[in-house]
Formats: sequence, C-alpha cells, structure tokens
Amino acid sequence: MTVLPDRCLARIQLADDQVAWLSERRFPAHEVRPYPYCELEMGHREPHAALGQQGDGVEWWVRWTLAASEIVKVRACPAQTQGIIDEDDGPDGCLLFEGHPGSHSFELRQNVRHTV
Repeated sequence: MTVLPDRCLARIQLADDQVAWLSERRFPAHEVRPYPYCELEMGHREPHAALGQQGDGVEWWVRWTLAASEIVKVRACPAQTQGIIDEDDGPDGCLLFEGHPGSHSFELRQNVRHTV
C-alpha cells in the first residue's frame, strides 16, 4: 500500500483588490476564491501557493509568506502521469505551476476543504 503525501494546510485571505484583479483577467476560467488554501505538498520550504485564476493559456498564482503576498504569472507544470487514467482524456497532468517544490498534484491525496 502506498501512502501519498498530503497538501499544505496554509490558507490566506485575499484583499478585495486582489480578488477583483484576478476576476477581471481576460477569459477567466473560474470564480476567484477569496480564501484559497496552499496547493503544495505539506512541509514545503518555499512560499505558499494557490491558483488564483486561469485564462487563455495563462495562469496567475497567489504566493505568500507570513509577511507578504503576490500574484505571479506562471506556466503550468508540464508533468503527466505515466499511465492512462481515462481513454478519452489521456494522461493526467499536474495542476501546479512549472518548477513547483515537492510532489506533482496527481501524486497528492486530495484533502477535503470547505469553502467560505
């Protein structure tokens, strides 16, 4: 039996202007969460990170420490699973950003998180 690592439990409250800026991106893919959780592996050493918004081939991630936060434009992680998960969809890709620390998203157990 393989035990997969958990995701970090850190959370941030985005400022109203950060939520507005992310919501106004061109071709937004989803509604912005004002209280995102870190999406990285538990115990990572770099700043926390959560997907803020996706648009036409672009991703903006919120990164934060105890002292500050920023929104950065990044590329998606190119990693994919070796096996085929679904015949129609093909390999399962990593949902994190390129160069992220720790395990890929498809290696992490999904924590149940409630939204506010």
